[in-house]
Amino acid sequence: MEGGDVYRVNRSLRASASGAWRNRGMDEAFSGSLSRRGDEDEDDEEALKWAALERLPTFDRLRKGILTTSRGGGDEVDVLNLGFQEKKKLLERLVRVAEEDNESFLLKLKNRIARVGIDLPKIEVRYEHLNVETEGFVGSRALPNFINFGLNFVEGILTSLHILPSRKKHLTILKDVSGIIKPGRTAAYISQHELHIGEMTVRETLAFSARCQGVGTRYDMLAELSRREKAANIKPDLDIDVYMKMLVGPATAFFMDEISTGLDSSTTYQIVKSLKQLNHIFEGTTVISLLQPAPETYNMFDDVILLSDGQIVYQGPREQILDFFESMGFKCPERKGVADFLQEVTSRKDQQQFWARKDEPYTFVAVWEFAEAFHLFHLGRKLRDELSTPFNRSENHPAALTTEKYGVGVKDLLRACASRELLLMRRNSFVYIFKIFQLTVVACVVMTLFFRTKMPRDTAIDGGLYIGALFITLDMIMFNGMVEISMTIAKLPVFYKQRDLLFYPAWAYALPNWILKIPITFVEVAVWVFTTHYVIGFDPHVDSNFAAYGRSQALKSEDHQSNENDHREGGLVQLASRGSSHQQAPVSSPRSSSTSPQMAGMTNRKRGMVLPFEQHSITFDEIKYSVDMPQEMKSQSVLEDKLVLLRSVSGTFRPGVLTALMGVTGAGKTTLMDVLAGRKTGGYIEGNIMISGYPKKQETFARISGYCEQNDIHSPHVTVYESLIYSAWLRLPADIDTETRKMFIGEVVELVELNPLQQALVGLPGVNGLSTEQRKRLTIAVELVANPSIIFMDEPTSGLDARAAAIVMRTVRNIVDTGRTIVCTIHQPSIDIFEAFDELLLLKRGGQEIYVGPLGRHSCHLIEYFEGIRGVRKIEDGYNPATWMLEVTTPAQELALGIDFADFYKNSDLYRRNKALIKELSVPPPNSKDLYFATKYSQSTFTQLIACLWKQHWSYWRNTNYTAVRHLFTILVALTFGSMYWDTGSKTNRTLDVINAMGSMYASSIFLGVQNASPVQPVVSVERTVFYRERAAGMYSAVAYALAQVLIEVPYIVAQVITYTLIVYPMIGFEWTAEKFFWFLFFELFTMMSFTFFGMMAVGLTPNHHISSIISFAFFCLWNVFSGFLMPRTRMPVWWRWFYWACPVAWTLYGLVASQYGDVEDMLEDYGGSVKQYIKDYLGFRHNFLGVAAGMIVMFPILFACIFTVSIKVLNFQRR
Repeated sequence: MEGGDVYRVNRSLRASASGAWRNRGMDEAFSGSLSRRGDEDEDDEEALKWAALERLPTFDRLRKGILTTSRGGGDEVDVLNLGFQEKKKLLERLVRVAEEDNESFLLKLKNRIARVGIDLPKIEVRYEHLNVETEGFVGSRALPNFINFGLNFVEGILTSLHILPSRKKHLTILKDVSGIIKPGRTAAYISQHELHIGEMTVRETLAFSARCQGVGTRYDMLAELSRREKAANIKPDLDIDVYMKMLVGPATAFFMDEISTGLDSSTTYQIVKSLKQLNHIFEGTTVISLLQPAPETYNMFDDVILLSDGQIVYQGPREQILDFFESMGFKCPERKGVADFLQEVTSRKDQQQFWARKDEPYTFVAVWEFAEAFHLFHLGRKLRDELSTPFNRSENHPAALTTEKYGVGVKDLLRACASRELLLMRRNSFVYIFKIFQLTVVACVVMTLFFRTKMPRDTAIDGGLYIGALFITLDMIMFNGMVEISMTIAKLPVFYKQRDLLFYPAWAYALPNWILKIPITFVEVAVWVFTTHYVIGFDPHVDSNFAAYGRSQALKSEDHQSNENDHREGGLVQLASRGSSHQQAPVSSPRSSSTSPQMAGMTNRKRGMVLPFEQHSITFDEIKYSVDMPQEMKSQSVLEDKLVLLRSVSGTFRPGVLTALMGVTGAGKTTLMDVLAGRKTGGYIEGNIMISGYPKKQETFARISGYCEQNDIHSPHVTVYESLIYSAWLRLPADIDTETRKMFIGEVVELVELNPLQQALVGLPGVNGLSTEQRKRLTIAVELVANPSIIFMDEPTSGLDARAAAIVMRTVRNIVDTGRTIVCTIHQPSIDIFEAFDELLLLKRGGQEIYVGPLGRHSCHLIEYFEGIRGVRKIEDGYNPATWMLEVTTPAQELALGIDFADFYKNSDLYRRNKALIKELSVPPPNSKDLYFATKYSQSTFTQLIACLWKQHWSYWRNTNYTAVRHLFTILVALTFGSMYWDTGSKTNRTLDVINAMGSMYASSIFLGVQNASPVQPVVSVERTVFYRERAAGMYSAVAYALAQVLIEVPYIVAQVITYTLIVYPMIGFEWTAEKFFWFLFFELFTMMSFTFFGMMAVGLTPNHHISSIISFAFFCLWNVFSGFLMPRTRMPVWWRWFYWACPVAWTLYGLVASQYGDVEDMLEDYGGSVKQYIKDYLGFRHNFLGVAAGMIVMFPILFACIFTVSIKVLNFQRR
């Protein structure tokens, strides 16, 4: 994927398309106006090289270029083979400073194309009467749970058969939307959810995209450009020529969704500015949706599309949108961003403040009224007239629209997908190495278990062992790929996105995945077969060994007959006598299974903060944070051992003061906040942190502080109100009664304006549930209900539109006014939001502070400070101070001014005043005491357990994809096994009957057990992420959480096992006595618990559920081998019998078989003894040992649950 792969040109590009460029009207008269090579004063050697390049065939000429070297001359190069450093130097020559040189660079590209008379294709997008509608359940039926899952399932079947009408409600998303997006206009679809494969670098991701999309018609354009330049005797700029031959990507229309989320306002401005330049110069078509655009960013756009409640309120030039709203009686106030005004003027809660006709009474203007008014507005009429006129196809550029479904040929797509898959396999080599290592270990175990130099085959028992050895071989090879299921599922969202964007067809993605795994399968099978074949005692002839290898490769399940070369009489009969039970055993792979206020309209009521609290300040002095130098940087000759992320940062956060923590992307804002809040799990922290003059102790600090994380981590299957109940229950003092707590929660809900969403499911980000801004408000509310004195908020407005950001910041302002200490990192604040802060701590890249102090009215103190630095440009009227501040402090500005802003701050009076304030607040106030709490947590351990169980109950009840689907799958498995082993339990005439009945017990234990252990792992992994946040907040002990996670599984497993037993027990025909029925139920129940708790334990001991699935599979393989079914304990070598006693499945089979047949005195026809005697002699099972078996099978789930609890308490795989 590296190097030339990015710029590989497809040889099969359509040559006929070049005609589209030749027919655009370049006549002989035009060539006379072109500058001639003879008119230029150029180097003779360079001219000779260029002349030689022009004599090459077209295909070679488009791959070659003359690259300027560091010596000043030029060398002929192949653009496909340019190295990273050469490309980097080329771009640095073309664009030295992106903010300044980008436009001139684009103009050079355009001028080269335009001066030979080539027209670039343009795209106009039209949409008329567009409606988007959906159907869905509302109210309680919309919440997933066991009951709704069953009702929806049955109702869906009946509705599809037209027996019942659908009860889903009709919802409209877009209503009768029409418009035009013209070329060269930037009207405000790149998905806002960044779906990429984590194992690939940025460069590799771009390289793959380039290979799939190809160059489109640009290859033909370059060919025609080269032909015309040669005819006109024109020599282009050599660097521009090389660059254009490297270009990939055929797109000329861009649709971008919320591309600024997580970026600071300065970076967003530069991105939009670059897009505008590209759009205008090359007449592209771009639509961008932005959240909270700053005024200067908003002014970059040509047109505006304003949507509200699914209807277009305005579409047209940006300059005329305020005129439209003024015609409706609404005016944008001074010092308010137009974008903010547009998002609030249609809101019922905010509209009145913008009413400008003071002589007329105000009445709310609904969205539909705005939409109708726009249709009558002159721009609306013009738009309607344009849409009524059909598009003139004769003016359409032949190369504007592609006629091919995919960007390159199928062979190239196949090579690209294969190359990427090979790269991912190398990156995930640990998985494949571990699989082979795991296979080798199990092979060594199996070969020492079946340790023979020659496999005996004289009796039915020998035949059973023979079949057992073969079955283990096939079982291991077939299911060794299960560990890749979770990895494959993790990549599916990326596949869906790229497939829908027509990067490649589905088969081009799937085929390399399959083919490239074949060599690994060869290796795995070779390791197994060549390790075990001779030692187990299969046929020693080489041809039989390779036959076994071939059979394993094909994953055939027919009986091995290659070792019957001696033609021993009765051999096949002996094998078949027990083989029937194995033929019935299943070996199929398990299935993985708007509210909108604004700050000016806020009230002064101090709602949501009615409980008493203590005010606390926080001071920090000379904070330095560093981490071990990454290995990648050491490999680039970096000599330091530590990478410093924060350098001597000092400041204070005080009660009643709202502080903004700002800086460009990568400046260390979140790092500083994590250090102060005690959320870092690694690295080296130096400096002093004081809470109200006393040294900070994390145990007590967590009790009086709240931390609103940027990622909005919540349990997905509880409602908004339940999330708040849970947080308040565990974090408020124990002496607060239930009614007061509920009243307090109600005040917080009203404060954060979550009233309409109280019963909404939280859901997973980007999948279902709450929107981004709703999740952000929930994150804040979850911390507020803890009644903290100090609150840290990491980008509380990131991902929100201006209306939602206003809600959040109004909430924050109200909280600060109650006397709390709040500090927020913030990226793209509007003028209103920025000036709602009292103080600012500004960091530059490298973790150095360049301003710590008050903002002042209209940011006057901040502006005065930076305008006092010689050379810093003055702020323009109406310009956002936050954006201006970031723009004038960039590294480029430091270089231009010859100043280091950090050094300037360290030498300022402001710095000295801050140091004095830090010294003053670092001394405890008179008569004050250090923070002290009698207990570590607010609630007792029992209350913590009850609260955690309460939340887990709702999480499991509503997680129907896990609980209900597992139950449904259990029913299907029960029906399958019951029909397969129909009435085998009642037959006790032959040994084969007993073995077949035992096979049903073995198959159900292994199959259902693994099915329980696998799906629980991602569930526990998701909840563990939430646990890390809640534990850091001091909500509960790890023991209470782990026990709740364990206990909540019990009722679902009980229901699962009862359902399974009631179906299977009578179908198989086991004896109907209360004792035997309940023994069967008992052993199945604790077996399912053992597997489920083992799966949870594996997650607790590993960083993620992908690795835990790999580890689990290794143990399941060993449990399968030592279960006592494939080889009875009586035939196991003495050195392995200890593992039999340590195997949960062995105790399961012991209990099930002994309870059903341990007291049966029926005589067996082919054994010469009773059933009781047979299972004692052959299997070693005794009925009087049932009590011990029961005790052991109870011990295993308890052991696994205890290890899970300890792992949750001790291990922390979160890296911050």
